[in-house]
Amino acid sequence: MARSSKSILAGLMLTTFLSACGGGSGGGSPTSSNNTPAPAPAPAPTPGPIAYDTAEYRENSSMQQMNVQAAYENGYTGNGILVAVIDSGVTEVPEMAGKLHPQSTNVATGNDTDVDDINGHGTAMAGIIAANRDHSTNNSPFNMHGVAFNAQILNINATSQANCPDSDNCDFFHSDIALGYDYARMHGADVINESLGSDTPSTSGLRAAMERAVDAGIVIVVPAGNIPDGAAPGHGSAAQASAAVAYSSWANGQIIIAGSVDANNQISDFSYRAGSDAMNVYLMAPGNGITTPDHDPNNSYEYVSVVGTSASTAQISGAAALLLEAFPSLTAQQVVDLMFTTATDLGAPGIDTIYGRGLLNLDEAFSAQGQLVIAGDGFASGLEVGTDNSVTSQNFVFSGGAFGADMSFDGSVGDIMVLDRYNRSYHIDFTKTIHGAQPAFSIIDFMSGGLNNRYHTMQFGDATKVRLGWRHDNQFSEIDRKYLSNHLGRHRRAGNLRMALSYSIDEKQMATMSSGMSIAEMMEDYRPDDYMAPSKHGFSNLLKSDETATVGYKNRFGKKWSFETAFASSDYSFGEDFFIAPIDVKNNLSLSRIRHQATENLQIAFDLGLLSETGSVLGAVSRGALEIGTAATTAFTGAKIDYALGDKALLFARGSYGVTNVTGSTRSILGDVSNLKSYSYLVGIKGQGLAFDNDQISFTFSQPLRLSSGFATVSNVTHRDYETGQFTTSYNRISLNPTGTERDFELAYSLNGIYGTNLKLNVLHQLNPGHIKSIRSATSVLFRIGSAF
Repeated sequence: MARSSKSILAGLMLTTFLSACGGGSGGGSPTSSNNTPAPAPAPAPTPGPIAYDTAEYRENSSMQQMNVQAAYENGYTGNGILVAVIDSGVTEVPEMAGKLHPQSTNVATGNDTDVDDINGHGTAMAGIIAANRDHSTNNSPFNMHGVAFNAQILNINATSQANCPDSDNCDFFHSDIALGYDYARMHGADVINESLGSDTPSTSGLRAAMERAVDAGIVIVVPAGNIPDGAAPGHGSAAQASAAVAYSSWANGQIIIAGSVDANNQISDFSYRAGSDAMNVYLMAPGNGITTPDHDPNNSYEYVSVVGTSASTAQISGAAALLLEAFPSLTAQQVVDLMFTTATDLGAPGIDTIYGRGLLNLDEAFSAQGQLVIAGDGFASGLEVGTDNSVTSQNFVFSGGAFGADMSFDGSVGDIMVLDRYNRSYHIDFTKTIHGAQPAFSIIDFMSGGLNNRYHTMQFGDATKVRLGWRHDNQFSEIDRKYLSNHLGRHRRAGNLRMALSYSIDEKQMATMSSGMSIAEMMEDYRPDDYMAPSKHGFSNLLKSDETATVGYKNRFGKKWSFETAFASSDYSFGEDFFIAPIDVKNNLSLSRIRHQATENLQIAFDLGLLSETGSVLGAVSRGALEIGTAATTAFTGAKIDYALGDKALLFARGSYGVTNVTGSTRSILGDVSNLKSYSYLVGIKGQGLAFDNDQISFTFSQPLRLSSGFATVSNVTHRDYETGQFTTSYNRISLNPTGTERDFELAYSLNGIYGTNLKLNVLHQLNPGHIKSIRSATSVLFRIGSAF
C-alpha cells in the first residue's frame, strides 16, 4: 500500500443488498419540547427524546455496542454539525437525500459538479455518519440510518475517474488530500472524516494541512488501517501507518486513530493494533459488517456491508457530531478527550497496546464527568457538589424538628444546573436528596426490642437524692433465662442508662445535675413511654435526650413562687445510620422558669429560653448545596398551666413560641434565610384511681413544634448562552413552612398490679402526620401487657 504520493481506501466493500421498494427520503429534525435532557441545551429550544428503537436503528448492532441511544434519548442527532468526508465522493442516493452541503466539491479535478462517488467508498462512509432516518417511508429490510442522522455532509471528492481503474481500487494523492483538509477548514467543518490510509507516512504538505485543521479547532478521525491480505493477524500497529500524525506534538489531542472491533468487542483480525506509540490516541469502534447505502443511484434503496477500519472511522466521526451538538461549549480537544476517557476498557486493564483507549461509549460520554460544581453566579457559584455517584451523600437535608417530615422547598431545587469537569451543563434534582422523618407513628420503632423505661430513686441522707432511669428489654428474657443460659447477653436487656442527681442546699434551694435525661424529663417527672405520640412539642425536645447533660438550680420564694434555671448540652454524631460521613451536631439550651401557685388548684409557669444549634437548624440537618444554615440561635418563650380537678384529675396545657436566627451558609443554593418562627402546644386531662386504685387515664390534644413562618431564596441558572458564555441566574423566594399541620389526639390508659400484670392501652389519631398535607390522617392502636418474673 504505497502512500509516498498517494493513498488507497482503508475499507473493503462486501455483499450488496437490493430492495424493490420506492419512496422518498427524509428524516427531518427532532421536534422541540420543554423536556429537559440530562445535558443542558444550547440557547435554542431543547430537543425532546427520540423513539430510537426501530428496525432501522437495530439494523446495525454497532449502534448498541457504542450506546448511541444515550444521544437519542436526550434528543441529539447531529443537527447543525458539518462533517467533511474526504473520500471518493458521495452520491446523493435516497438515503443521503438532502444531506450534502451545497458547497461540496472535487478538489482533485477542481470541478464542483464532479462530486458523485466513483467506487462507493465515500457514499458508504457518509451513510454510516449521517444516512437519513426514514423508517416511515423506507420499508427496505436493510434500512438503516447514520449515527448522526441529522448532521450535514461536506462532500470532498479527492480523486478522479482516471485514478480509479476499477471499483475496488482508487488512488488518492497526498496533495489532493491536503487540499481536502484545507477546503474543509475554510468551509466551516466541525469534523473531518478521512477514511483513507496506508503504511507509509504522510507527506509534509499533508501534515501541514492537517496541522492547519487542528489549529482551526476541528476534530479529525483517521483509520488505523487494514492489515494487508495474507499477513498474519496482529501484524503491525497504528504507529506504522500514515495515522502516526495523530500523536505528533502539533496534533493537540484532536486526532483520533480508529481501530475496529467485531460484534463481540474483540479486535478485528484485519485491524492494525494500537502499538506503544499510538495507544493514547487509539479508539475502537465496530467495523465488521456495517450496513450502509451503496452509491448506485439507479435503485431506490441499495445497501452494502462494509468491513474495515474505515467504517470504524465513520462511526467515531458520527459520535463526535452528536457530542458537538449536545455540548457546543466543548473544544475539539475536549470532545476527543471525552471520547478517550469514557471509552469502555478492553483487553489488558487501562490503556494498552492492542485496544488503546478501548471501545467508544456514548452513554458514558454523555454522563457527567469528574467533580460537579454549581453553575452561574448565584449563592453557591463554583461549589463542588461531588461526582455523579456521590452527589446524594454530599448534598442533603434530613428534615425533622419544626420542619416536620415535609420539607420540599416548593419544588424549587428539582432542576439545578451544575457543570462537570468539561464545563458541560447538567441538571440535578436535589429533591431526591431531601429525607423526611417518619411522619406517622411507628409501632415497630416504639416497641423496638421490647424496651420499656424503668426508674429507681435512691435517697442519700436528708439532702441528696439520685434518680436512675434506664430502658429494659423484656423480650425473650424468660426464654433466654430458661433455655439459652442467658446467651442473649446483658446488652440485649438493658441500655440507655440515665441519671439525675439532686442536692438540697437548704429548705428553699436545690441543685440538680443529670446525664441522658431531657430537661422535660428531669424537671417534670416525664416518662417517655407514657404516650405514643412522640414528644415533639417544645424546643427542649430538639436536643437528643440520651446525649444530653444538664445542670439546674431551683429557688423557692415564699410559698407560692419559685425560680428555676437549667442549662443543657447535647453533642452527638449524626449520619452513621444513613451511609453519609458523620456530622457533629452540638446544641446548647438555657431555660429559666418562673412558677406561681396562683390558687390551691391552679399552678402557672412562664419560660424564657435560648437554644443554640451548631450543625442543625430547628432539628433539621443539612449539608452541601442544600444547607439551610451552619448554625441557628432560637429565643423562645413558653407557658404552662396545671389545674387540679379534685384529688384524682388534672387539667394541663403547654405552649411555646420561638424566633430563630439562622447563620447563613456560604456554600448553599439557599440564601437570605429569614428569621424562622415556630410554635407548639399541648392540652390534656389526666385522671388516676378512677376505676381502680392504680389505674390512670389521660386524653391529650397537641400540635408538635411547627415552623409557621420562614422563607429563603433559591438561586439557580435558568439559561446558558453558549456563544457568550453567560449564565442567566434566577432568584426565587420560597416558603420553608410545611404544607400541613399535624394535630394529635391520644387516649392513654394504664393499669398496674392486676394479678402481677401491667396493662397499657393507647389510641392515637394524627391529622396531617409529619405536617404533611397530602397525608390526611393516621390512626394507631397499641395494647401492651407485661409481667415481671
